[in-house]
Amino acid sequence: MLEAIISTLSIMGWLGIVLGILVVVNTLCGTMRNIYEGQDFTWKRLFTGLLKSVAFYIGAAMVGVAFTMLPYINEMIIAGFNVTLLSTELLNALSSVGVLGTVISTITVQGKKAIQGIIELAQVSADTEQITWEVWEDEEDL
Repeated sequence: MLEAIISTLSIMGWLGIVLGILVVVNTLCGTMRNIYEGQDFTWKRLFTGLLKSVAFYIGAAMVGVAFTMLPYINEMIIAGFNVTLLSTELLNALSSVGVLGTVISTITVQGKKAIQGIIELAQVSADTEQITWEVWEDEEDL
């Protein structure tokens, strides 16, 4: 069981690297967009966002570990009570699907936020004046 949990945590470590990249992109784009739009920059808001991202990652890692433990808990129930609730093969498959689903959904959620931040940053326009030209013809010149 310990080997499986360590394997899951190594997968979640790679997930942490990907999430870190996405969080940096999202944070930079959001901060730059807010500055360009004239909103006040506050360190509190920045650290709150980063803290939410860390909590999100820790939650995803714990869900992955929980899915990894399912087959071993089932084996403990079978050994202790002599009752088979679900087959071990089924729980192994569900465990793998659960960990993979957690990784994919986590990357999807953070990736969507990062892409949205990039799009919003691209839509920020600089403070430029629009110059329109009107041509006035004097009737005397005609």
